[in-house]
Amino acid sequence: MGLTVVKGKGDVLNSLLGLNIKQFRENSGLSQEELSERAGIAVPFLDAMERGEEWPGSSALSGIARGLDVNPYDLLKPEELASQDIKKITTKLINDITALVNQSVKMIAR
Repeated sequence: MGLTVVKGKGDVLNSLLGLNIKQFRENSGLSQEELSERAGIAVPFLDAMERGEEWPGSSALSGIARGLDVNPYDLLKPEELASQDIKKITTKLINDITALVNQSVKMIAR
């Protein structure tokens, strides 16, 4: 998946930020509404950021990072590096879910 720049709708940095926010949000299983609530921003603003049309101020960027449980600089990493982080997060999430299911099965089996 390559970085797509929307002509007339922002620059490469806006597009990179938007792509990373969307990837982290989707891999965290969050809707735009849930992330907006966590970050303390409006849904239309988050949607515009994900499309590369808006750039957040420092408090909005911090809120988004906090809502995604990542460092703000993670949202600005080139997509190859961000994708590696998302794979790590996904693997950890799968391992955590597997451990919880196994623990639950053991408890039920008693």
